[in-house]
Amino acid sequence: MCSSVVGRAPRDRSEGSGLAVHLMEVVEAMDPSQLLKGVLDLAVLAVLRDADGYGYDVLRRLRAAGLEDVADASVYGTLRRLFAAGALTSYVQPSEEGPHRKYYGLNKTGLDLLAQSTKTWNHFADTMSVLLLEEAA
Repeated sequence: MCSSVVGRAPRDRSEGSGLAVHLMEVVEAMDPSQLLKGVLDLAVLAVLRDADGYGYDVLRRLRAAGLEDVADASVYGTLRRLFAAGALTSYVQPSEEGPHRKYYGLNKTGLDLLAQSTKTWNHFADTMSVLLLEEAA
């Protein structure tokens, strides 16, 4: 059982649809920030697929895409980790609005990681959709 539901009395799964009840418990216990941790690398790679960006730009683009709960530090940490793993290139550009900005972009390794992670995500999302649709029927 999820640690966030410890202490709550378990629901009776003997009546009706057990999977639906269980999924409702999971959804009630889901913390969007925890879900985001699992897909932040993929989200950052996807944002950088279209155009290079500096930290705050990547953060802004993620939020504009609907990931409003993403934390600044998480994005900066993800960029540093992906760069250290060899998935990103970086370069510094002068800025008219303040200090120079460190831009990140995808290289071949990053593009390959994006392609593989996209396949993994699509398989997972398809599986969840099938599970949820089967239960709704």
